[in-house]
Amino acid sequence: MKNRLVVFLSVFLSFSTFAQTKKVDSIAVRILDRMSDVVGELSSVGFTLKTRVDEQNQDLGLVTNFATNQVYFNGPSQMLIRADGTKGKQGYWYNGQQLAYYSFNENNYVIIETPETTIEMIAEVNDRYGVDFPAADFFNPTFTDDILQNFDEVSFAGLQKIEGKDCFYIIVRRKDMSVQLWLANDAYMLPVKMIIMYLSSSEPKQYEASFSDWEINPFLPDVMFNFQPPPMAREILIKPIK
Repeated sequence: MKNRLVVFLSVFLSFSTFAQTKKVDSIAVRILDRMSDVVGELSSVGFTLKTRVDEQNQDLGLVTNFATNQVYFNGPSQMLIRADGTKGKQGYWYNGQQLAYYSFNENNYVIIETPETTIEMIAEVNDRYGVDFPAADFFNPTFTDDILQNFDEVSFAGLQKIEGKDCFYIIVRRKDMSVQLWLANDAYMLPVKMIIMYLSSSEPKQYEASFSDWEINPFLPDVMFNFQPPPMAREILIKPIK
């Protein structure tokens, strides 16, 4: 019994020490949960996403890339993204069976066999091929839980007007990353802006995303999500990173 008590106290003290290192604002958690609940109940959605990404270039140093993305999700297993920016024009079509990537500039495409849901597809393609889908984390049903698990501080920093809208301002931090989120202070509480700063490198890198033109539960025909290769397009292969 004495040994068990010692073990119990050790576990309890370790947990207490861990809990004390976390700084979590319950108001921020309720706002994030509310946003996730709204997103989770949508049957379909469309929006415009403008991104600005600072990246390290081997030849040029730190450079900034811009893109405007038209994004559509339909049910649990359809996604369409059309992006146009400094890295060119490209698109992603997902129909629940496969993901197609097409480069408008190079007129070539890749077909990847995938799991049957959008959430599983995004996770697998990111893990196997290193493909990042813009701001996809907001559509993960475990969004709030992931934040609480992976960050040390979650704070509600008040109300701010940004992109012409009144927003809830939430700051999420850990040692190597700082995330700022602005969620609309309206009935839907959908994302308006997000800024991620990566602090682990000698020169901080930044990802910025602005959301606009939300379409709530639009009718999206199945044909939108089926990729049809254009004339003379070449199919190419993509190598897994793992």
